[in-house]
This record gives sequence, structure tokens and C-alpha cells, in this order.
Amino acid sequence: MVGWGKQLLLVVDQQERLQDQDVDLSLLEEKLGWIRDFRWHLQEWGELMQVIEVTEHVVRSQGLYRGVHRELKALLAPVAHLPRAQQVSTQLVAFVAEQSFKARPHECLVGSSEVIESVFGQLKHLEQDQAKGGFTGLILSIAAMVSTTTTEVIQKALATVPTKRVLTWCKEVLGQSVQAKRRKAFASPKETEQKRDQFKVAV
Repeated sequence: MVGWGKQLLLVVDQQERLQDQDVDLSLLEEKLGWIRDFRWHLQEWGELMQVIEVTEHVVRSQGLYRGVHRELKALLAPVAHLPRAQQVSTQLVAFVAEQSFKARPHECLVGSSEVIESVFGQLKHLEQDQAKGGFTGLILSIAAMVSTTTTEVIQKALATVPTKRVLTWCKEVLGQSVQAKRRKAFASPKETEQKRDQFKVAV
């Protein structure tokens, strides 16, 4: 909406460009001239949007680590000129600083849920239809997705952790998936079991 308002203001301010385009300038002024009353507001709102967008980009792409607020402050300085934008900029820098101090030295915390959503999206793609029934043993692949692995690391992992140990972990920690429990609960009894049950009732 702010972008649309700025474009409309530009059209109204430069009506002479429309003289050769068969535009009724008096009608244009009558219908759209009111946008001039919002000139100051559009400038202010535009700066506020820029401050927010810059902050989101920094937190989303760089995460939260000690000192990130100083980089954010430097990026916001040429963006915020009006008092309200400067006020919001100061508040956002202070908030980012407060959150970033929760990180240990040389640690970078995730600043956006988009990263987590992306990881789970990759996990679902890896599991495909299996993911519909809940988490499977493939959840262990998340560690590999977010780690820097080498051939040596993979070889060492395969040699250190046997398949039997992984299966035991899955059984103890994950248990049966929702889909497996549903199949078990709604499975039709075998024909022999049905006959046995009918015999017991008859007796």
C-alpha cells in the first residue's frame, strides 16, 4: 500500500507527462488529488517499512550472535531519517542486542523459524509417504542436514554406530508411529481368529 501511494503521488505531481496520453487531467486531479495530503505519512511509513525489512533480513540471514546489533545499527543509520523511524530503529537495535546476549561467545543462534521450517521440509521430502504416520528413524538425518560432513566423518559414524544400535534407539525413543498404531487398532482379525472367537461364543 505504501508503494502504491508513492507511485500515485508521483503521477499526481508530474501530470504534465500525461498530456500526450489522452488523460483528463481535471478528472485525475478530482479523483486522486487527495493523495497529496498523505505525502508526509507516506514518507514516514516508507522509512518504517525499510527499518523493519532491514532488521528482518539481518536476523533471518545472520542469526543472533554477540555484536550483531552493532552491524544492524550501522545498516539502519542511512535508512532512518525521520523521528519516528529513528525511534523504532533504536528500539529494534536494543531488542536484537538483548536477544543476542543470550548466545555464548562465538555462538550463533537461529533468529528465524524459517530455518527450522526448511529443515523439517527437507525431512518430509526425505521421508515422503512415511512422514504421514509420524517421525521415523530418518529424524536422525536432521543432524546431517545442518552439519558440515566429510567422507571421513561419515565413515567414522558408520563404523562407530552399528545398525542394531540405531534400531534399538528408534524403538526405545520413537516407539511405534501413529500410522502403525492406527493399522494395528483397525486391522481386521485373521480368519482363524474369527473362527476361534465364534467357537468360544457358541460354547
